[in-house]
Amino acid sequence: MGFTGLARWVNAPAEGLKLVQENILSNHNGQYKGPWNLSVRSYRSTLGQTPGFQLPTERTMCALTMDQNVFVLVEDPLAPSRADVLAAAPPGEAAAYLQRPTHYRTTFLTLRPPGALEQLLTQLKARWVSVRPPVAGAPQRGQSGSQLTIEGHIFAIGTDWLVRVGNVILAGGAVKGMLLEAEYLPLPVLHSPIADGTSELLSNLLTSVLPNISDAKTVAVTISDSQWEDVLWDREEEEEEQKEREINEKQMEVDDIYASGDDGAVIRRKDWLGVNRDRRSAGESTTPSPTHRLFYQNKQLELYAAKEANRLTLRQLVFFGRSMDEDRLIKSANYVRTELPVRISHRLRDMQKLPFIVVTQEGVAKVYDLYWTAFEKFRRYPPINSLEDNAAFCRFLANILREHSTVIPTLALGLSLSSPHLSPDELDSFMRRMLVSRISRRVLAEHHIALSEKIHSGRQSSSTQGEPHVGIIFTGLNVRRSIEKCANLLRQRKPYWPEVQIDGHLDTTFAYIKEHLEYILFELLKNAMRATSSYNRSASSPAPVRVTIFAGTNDIGVRISDQGGGLFDTKVKTPSDLFSFSHNRNAARLQDSRLDTLRTLSSSPSGLRATVGEQVDRWQQNSDSESDSDDDASNPEMEAGVGPHAGIGIGLPMSSIFAKYFGGSLEMVSMNGWGTDAYLRVPKLGTNLEGIEV
Repeated sequence: MGFTGLARWVNAPAEGLKLVQENILSNHNGQYKGPWNLSVRSYRSTLGQTPGFQLPTERTMCALTMDQNVFVLVEDPLAPSRADVLAAAPPGEAAAYLQRPTHYRTTFLTLRPPGALEQLLTQLKARWVSVRPPVAGAPQRGQSGSQLTIEGHIFAIGTDWLVRVGNVILAGGAVKGMLLEAEYLPLPVLHSPIADGTSELLSNLLTSVLPNISDAKTVAVTISDSQWEDVLWDREEEEEEQKEREINEKQMEVDDIYASGDDGAVIRRKDWLGVNRDRRSAGESTTPSPTHRLFYQNKQLELYAAKEANRLTLRQLVFFGRSMDEDRLIKSANYVRTELPVRISHRLRDMQKLPFIVVTQEGVAKVYDLYWTAFEKFRRYPPINSLEDNAAFCRFLANILREHSTVIPTLALGLSLSSPHLSPDELDSFMRRMLVSRISRRVLAEHHIALSEKIHSGRQSSSTQGEPHVGIIFTGLNVRRSIEKCANLLRQRKPYWPEVQIDGHLDTTFAYIKEHLEYILFELLKNAMRATSSYNRSASSPAPVRVTIFAGTNDIGVRISDQGGGLFDTKVKTPSDLFSFSHNRNAARLQDSRLDTLRTLSSSPSGLRATVGEQVDRWQQNSDSESDSDDDASNPEMEAGVGPHAGIGIGLPMSSIFAKYFGGSLEMVSMNGWGTDAYLRVPKLGTNLEGIEV
């Protein structure tokens, strides 16, 4: 979801909708996406006499219907506001332990499907009538209410914009102008430390979609960047939901709304329901329960899994971290604290949807328990309010990252053993979602830790060896320098491997996560150099590996070409099968040697983080145990380049997932008998959202 601006065309003519549609389709090359339908209804109810006065007290309700959801806002003038409750509390009493009323003055509900609104009206104990009944003498309960509707169309302009236009229609059928909404998709929020550019960007687009009609009167409604920043980063308004331990099995009977204990309603802030608060600290011991006991315990999990992940872009991470201070750091900490359990909950739900025999396989059950334990720890972690709290939170994050360092080999082991129970598409889709989500969580955690280290140490400089960076993102990452670094590391390990020649746009720099780019380059170069050396054993000097850099308008491209004979393994039908975790596409997945290596890594405290640094460290630690004779070159799959550790098959799949994380791609083209070309494309502008699948 992007950021949105609204404008009303007050004096739109009767054919205004048609004129706007023609303008968008012909002048903006827009595409029709579907209808846009909204309806707003209002109600009132008489509750009795106002205390001290002989006047009836009215409760009002407004309902907005959009697609299959109904959003209801109820105002009860006799109920206390939250501020009233806090003000009445004895001095020094914690707000979390106050005796709460059944509901507050303002209550917001979400209903689905639309028919649930009529059911709600019949369940309310007050008598509700529409503010302006459309039909005299109609029943007073379950009425449609005074209704305002918006009917129109949704258009896409390029890949960045969604435009919604519709007529504003009153209850009697009179048309009162048009409503236009523009949504900019690449950025959920614009961050500008100097000036707010939202109004200009939105108004320019909305003005351009209006037809060329004189005296057109529009009234724009926008929201500032600073307000959107708070919406994005400050999720403390939802603290009460995240502290709830369980919903009562039997809902308390209240005087306004009946909620069945079986309807699975998601508890929202200020809902009129009785709940028990979970006040346990995140520091308490959380002992993992056996998988079979945790597998279907979903009450708390459902609360989080029902929320959408708040996906970010590289540009947002850079903009927010560039002007870091104590207040923004605490906001970042609380964002990470509340966002990570949501993302973990989605993956727990993914595992719960697998056949149970898969989850009980060696490896998968361990990952499930790790994720469940982390989910419980994050769910119970208290809010961060100071730099001292943030320092403790960073230590907490570092421990979680350390505990999860074995996830990649453990999950690969479990999915390899589960391969006979899942179709190739199901297995690869599941593994991709798990690993992309893992990358996203590590990015958020490591980025926040890096920003915190800068604040806590008081450093002002944001450059490392000439490359500026914000957190873990290098804003001037030099592609050629990264290629040379990876090639030199490999040549130091295997001096007889071929040289690497670089051409193209040699001065290319862009903003990206350096660790991700160098991991991909390292894997591709290692595969190309190994294959070339093996294929040309008799040659005194093997042909060089050629790397071409291309800087386009929106993307950075890197082509790595070798003369290593191509992917001539008959067991690998297409190069894309090298990215698969299924034994049906890559039979070597179930080889005993590979499974044993995965078991060794999954039981090692260091695990596998999928970085260049850890591979170099392992080389140095195991230099005596590994031979320089290049014996593994006789394995065609290894010549194609399958993993950072011989035989486990993770290198290329992880490289592909890293490339796709921010909207890039990795493809391989083989010419058997000659060599292989690998094509890496990564976005240049940093406006692509994380590729997380819900």
